[in-house]
Amino acid sequence: MDGREPVLVAYADHANEVGGAEISLQLLLRYLDPERFRPLLLHSANAPWLPGAAGPDVLLAPVFNPQSGVFRPQRDNIGKTLVANLGNMLRAGPPVAASWHALRRYRPALVHTNTLKCHLVVGAAARLCRIPLIWHLRDIVREPGARALLRRAAGLLKPTIIAVSQAVAAQVADLGLPVRVIYNGVPLEDFSPGPPPPGLRESLGLPPQARPIVIVARLTPWKGHQALLRAMPLVLARQPDARLLVVGTIAFWSEGYLEELQNLASQLGISHAVVWTGHRKDVPDLLRLAEVFVLPSKDEPFGRAIVEAMATGKPVVAGRAGGVPEVCPDGETGYLVDPESPQEIAEAILAMLADPTRARQMGERGHIRARELFDAKTTAAHVQSLYEEILERQAQ
Repeated sequence: MDGREPVLVAYADHANEVGGAEISLQLLLRYLDPERFRPLLLHSANAPWLPGAAGPDVLLAPVFNPQSGVFRPQRDNIGKTLVANLGNMLRAGPPVAASWHALRRYRPALVHTNTLKCHLVVGAAARLCRIPLIWHLRDIVREPGARALLRRAAGLLKPTIIAVSQAVAAQVADLGLPVRVIYNGVPLEDFSPGPPPPGLRESLGLPPQARPIVIVARLTPWKGHQALLRAMPLVLARQPDARLLVVGTIAFWSEGYLEELQNLASQLGISHAVVWTGHRKDVPDLLRLAEVFVLPSKDEPFGRAIVEAMATGKPVVAGRAGGVPEVCPDGETGYLVDPESPQEIAEAILAMLADPTRARQMGERGHIRARELFDAKTTAAHVQSLYEEILERQAQ
C-alpha cells in the first residue's frame, strides 16, 4: 500500500469442523493481497480446516475452546445454540476475554467475524477494543428467538455487515447498518468443464451405462438428503440406470445421521443405486462425471456447491428458497423445486435426463454465469474494497 506496511485484519472462526464458512474463509485468505492486508486468525486449536487457511503470512491465535459451553453445541441446530439462548451469554466471558486479550496484543485495524457465535463473542471484544467490526453473515436464521438476539446484537455492536446473498441481507436490512452483498466465490481454476479422469467411474462401482446424479453437501438434515432419497424411486422407475452419488460427511450434526440416511435408502429399496463416497478431495472430477447436480436444501443462504457445479458446466436441480434463486435462475441454469417435495425433485431430475441437449445448454449457461459472478478472486477484491472504505472513514 504505497510503501506502507500491510494492514492487519483479525478474522475469527470458532468452528472445529469444516463447513462452507470455513472454505470461504480459506479462499479469502488465499486471494487476499499480501501487500495490502495481513491476516490474524482467531481460531480453535487443531481445527481441521486450519491447514487450508494458515499461509506463511497468516498469524495464528488459538483462542477458542471447542469444549466450552459456548462453542460445544452443533452449529446447524441454531435454535438451541448461543444465538438462541441468552443464558449461554453468561458462559461467554472466557472466550470474550481471550478474544479481547488477542486483539489487545496484536492491535488489528479491523475485525472480521466469520460465524454466528463469533459475531457475538468476538464482536463484543472488538467493541470493547473500539476496533471496527465486520460481520460476514452467512446464515438465514429462521428461529424467532435466534433472529431477535442476532438483531439486538447487531444494534449494540454496530458492525458493517457482509451478506452472502440478498436473502441473507434481508434479515438485517432495516437496522440502519451498512450492509454489503458480496457473493461467495469458487476457485475457477479448480472447477472447470471437462471429462472425468479415466477409471473414476469404475472406482466408484458404476457400470458403463450408469447415469450419475451427484449431491455434494455435508450430511445434515437441512441439506435435503432425505427428500432426494425419497425422490430416487420415482427417478429409477423411469431411468433405471440412474445412480446417486452422495458426496460429503457429517459436520455440525450427530454421528448417527449417516446410518439414518443409509437405513432410509434401504427401506426405499434403492441401496443398489446409491454410492456413499464420504469426504472426497476430487470433487471437481466427481462433478465432471455427473449428468445432473442436485441440492434440495432448505433456506440455503447461498449455495457454494451449486456454484461449483455450475463452474464445471453442470445443470442444477436445487431448492427454491433462500439465496439459491439469485445464484441459479430457474429455467436458465437449472430447475428450482420445492425442497420438501420428492415428486418435484424427481420430475426435475427426469427432465434433465430425458433431454441431454437442454441439460448441456443449461450447464453451459451456468458455466458462463459462474465465471461472471462467482470467481473467488473477485470476491476477495470486493471484500478488500470494503476494508479500504472502512479504513478511509476511520482516517477522516
